[in-house]
Amino acid sequence: MTTRCSPIVCVLALLSAAAAVWSQPEIWVDRVEDNGRLLVPLRGIFESFGADVDWDSVMREVRIRSGPEHIVMYVDDPVAYINAERHRLQAPPRIVHNRTHVPLRFVGEALGASVAYRGDYVDITSAGGYRLRVHLVRTSGVLPGGRAAGIRYIAAWTSKRPATNSDLRGYSNWELTLMREEIAARRGSPFDSTDVQAYFLRQPWYVADYGYQDSRLTDIERANVGIILDFQKRVFGSPATRP
Repeated sequence: MTTRCSPIVCVLALLSAAAAVWSQPEIWVDRVEDNGRLLVPLRGIFESFGADVDWDSVMREVRIRSGPEHIVMYVDDPVAYINAERHRLQAPPRIVHNRTHVPLRFVGEALGASVAYRGDYVDITSAGGYRLRVHLVRTSGVLPGGRAAGIRYIAAWTSKRPATNSDLRGYSNWELTLMREEIAARRGSPFDSTDVQAYFLRQPWYVADYGYQDSRLTDIERANVGIILDFQKRVFGSPATRP
């Protein structure tokens, strides 16, 4: 027996199906460039395409595996390996804000994806049609030769949109504490913790305002304080209070 839906139900079902097809996952990262090449955090982007990502802090070695493809790179080394074949990089992996960054186009294309640069965002599309949009936040970066440029926030995007687990993975407990406290620090908050206060006093953009009130935070900023704190509790048991 054939079951028919009413016109309204059918339309809603079609709209729901269309939304599922056309919805596109998105991620926000700080814009980091070296020698004209875009570098992105090792964690989050490539894992969303099903790749396995490994980081050896002793060897400063990056390993990315996806199907038959096996990529090996080293921080500050312009030579990379795809299935043991040598390739010259125009921009090698770098450590930026205590996170390992790798060249987006090189890795994406090595994994069989297409990489389309759109100015303030990049669309990465896998051979199977999965597409991720990477938004580039204009806050800080790396110039040719590895020189830092601009204001160096840990995560300026915390004032622009809610944090996700992908954003927070890869940071240490202490780095997450600083990321969370940075939200208020950008508004001038002083801190009771001497370790936290010492960190922000070293930042050229920070100016303590002893008249600070939490009411200065936006709804998104207040939400991100809670999101980061909850993540720290889930992953580490409690938030770090010192390095």
